[in-house]
Amino acid sequence: MELRTLRYFLAVAREENMTGAAAALHISQPALSYQIAELEKELGRQLFIRTGRKMLLTEEGMFLRSRAEEILSISDETVAAFQNEDEEVYGDIYIGAAESAVMHDLAEVISQFKKDYPKVCFHIYSGILDDVSERLNRGTVDFAVVVEPFTLDKCEMLTMPKTERLGVVVHKNNPLAAGKSVTVKDLYDQPLILTNRVHLNKDAYADLLGIPAGHLNVAATGNLIYNMAVLAEHGIGAAVTLEGLIGQFDLSSLVFLPFEPDRNRRIAFVWKQYRPFSRPAKLFLERVRQAIG
Repeated sequence: MELRTLRYFLAVAREENMTGAAAALHISQPALSYQIAELEKELGRQLFIRTGRKMLLTEEGMFLRSRAEEILSISDETVAAFQNEDEEVYGDIYIGAAESAVMHDLAEVISQFKKDYPKVCFHIYSGILDDVSERLNRGTVDFAVVVEPFTLDKCEMLTMPKTERLGVVVHKNNPLAAGKSVTVKDLYDQPLILTNRVHLNKDAYADLLGIPAGHLNVAATGNLIYNMAVLAEHGIGAAVTLEGLIGQFDLSSLVFLPFEPDRNRRIAFVWKQYRPFSRPAKLFLERVRQAIG
């Protein structure tokens, strides 16, 4: 399987027809059709469903699209690393980031870095720890910003100097909003909106929050605080989140209540051990080290 063939495949997936893809690639339509047919033959799978003029991805095609994007991203990054060694610094830096107000601090570092190296482009992927750590392990992001609790194998990290308070976001009419903080016992049997994590079940959530499983009432889960806060705004439950994330919401209807005693969370800037970095990524890591140090 050649990289060129993967680029052809992605073009067809993007355009959803041979004519548009062939025009974008500047090759003839018969040549492109032949390449796609050969790819399907090589893999022994049908990658597209032909419906009239449209070509839609099959389940196997969607799987290949995600892998092809990763493979080509790593390939392009590798080529750029060699080209950049003796030339002006340019290229791409990929960062996976959990939702955290610490991103404001990182954005300051990125802003200063861009002034020195304006041809470097940053790509930020937002998601929960499971999503971000998977991308880090696959090598499709250079760095990750994660919120504890986290267990990341074969990684190095810099702990950010700031911590964030953990608490709940509730509608102002929720009985909990009458107080200035919440305790773990206040949340017994309360409907909660929690961050979804692939490896966490009800018992694991209970251990994490310190709430006995028999008193844990999970009303909903979500991977982005915005949607979790919308549910809280509609009275579905109390969304467990970090304090620094609530500034984006209409606080006339929502209230943030920190845990008492404090349950602060550390934030870490993480990368894989022994990962070969591009020149821009090396320079950026040094800049982050200086800022955090």
